[in-house]
Amino acid sequence: MRSLVVDAEWDPRPEYDVSDDERESRTAMNASQVWRDPELRVVDRERPTPADDEVLVRVRYAGICGSDVSMIETDEDGYVHYSAYLGLPNVTGHEFAGEIVETGDDTRLFEPGDLVTAEVTDYCGRCNTCRQGFHGHCENFEQIGFTIPGAFAEYVAVPEKLCWDVSALRETYETEDEALRAAATIEPSTITYHGLFVRADGIMPGDHHVYHGAGPIGLTGMNVSRAAGAGAVIAFEPSPERREIARDLGYEHVYNPIECDPVETVASITDGEGADVHVETAGAVTQTYPVIEDTLAEDATVVHISNAGADPDLALRKYQGNGAQLYGSEGHTGQRVYPRVIRLMAAGRLDNRSIITSTFDLADADDAVRQAAERVDGKVLIEV
Repeated sequence: MRSLVVDAEWDPRPEYDVSDDERESRTAMNASQVWRDPELRVVDRERPTPADDEVLVRVRYAGICGSDVSMIETDEDGYVHYSAYLGLPNVTGHEFAGEIVETGDDTRLFEPGDLVTAEVTDYCGRCNTCRQGFHGHCENFEQIGFTIPGAFAEYVAVPEKLCWDVSALRETYETEDEALRAAATIEPSTITYHGLFVRADGIMPGDHHVYHGAGPIGLTGMNVSRAAGAGAVIAFEPSPERREIARDLGYEHVYNPIECDPVETVASITDGEGADVHVETAGAVTQTYPVIEDTLAEDATVVHISNAGADPDLALRKYQGNGAQLYGSEGHTGQRVYPRVIRLMAAGRLDNRSIITSTFDLADADDAVRQAAERVDGKVLIEV
């Protein structure tokens, strides 16, 4: 089967202390300190055989995430930008939808023909973290597209417990193909849903939401905020292409933070009250956090989602004085996030199809990742 594979040289930086587990598994917990000079290519691999607790999914659509891009982008020394867990070589891709074609002997939830998407983190369920309900931080985790083969391929084997049925979307969209295109955007939508409604507390319908960054995560998050009853959704994004996408989605308050004063803009839209909810999806934290801190409403909530490129100076007195809360949010595992996002989509309240601005064939998947690296698209899909 055709697959998109990323490979790189294992060359830990001299100052990085490689653990015994990393050395044995060839999986770096901080890839940017270990993997160097990445290569990206479409190759032929054996079709996987599902284990007893797995299902085999024929991938129909797979979305490219910023993390996929950061696996091929490098610093001046050739080390990849991606700063979390990564084992190479590997088939990448973790945002996908497809059809089950085979099931393992111990599976019970699905049958061939079912349409599914999947969570990313495979958790053990037995470690102390899992036993406390924090499956996304499992001590023995594997991750689709990061440490085990992912979805930029004709087929992917997935633990059954991670899959969610999206067959209901057949009734929502005109064709099954459209349903699967929409379903491929479920995973990025769950990222912000998890941040807003699992990690954070007290977010209410009618709140003013500000998104700092309108890339793929920001755009899907804006749609989630609108579906959940935000009073206004404001976005700051320097890319003119992405601002245009946001406007095409029906968002009125979309601005270039370089050309306007974001603090004055938020004050004008909120009658001087400030934003109830800030969502940091840009990663440019040295620019975004001063704006956030100067536009906090009373009892405001700040949700940090991006992989920050630096550590900002925080004006803690402003958070204290406004009674504001800052929540870090990573991933989406568990907490009924997936079924709730699927319900929003099935009800017609969440439609991300207009965010999809480029679609590539699997044979050109390497070009698709490079296109996503230009950071002018909403969402780039690979069609299989």
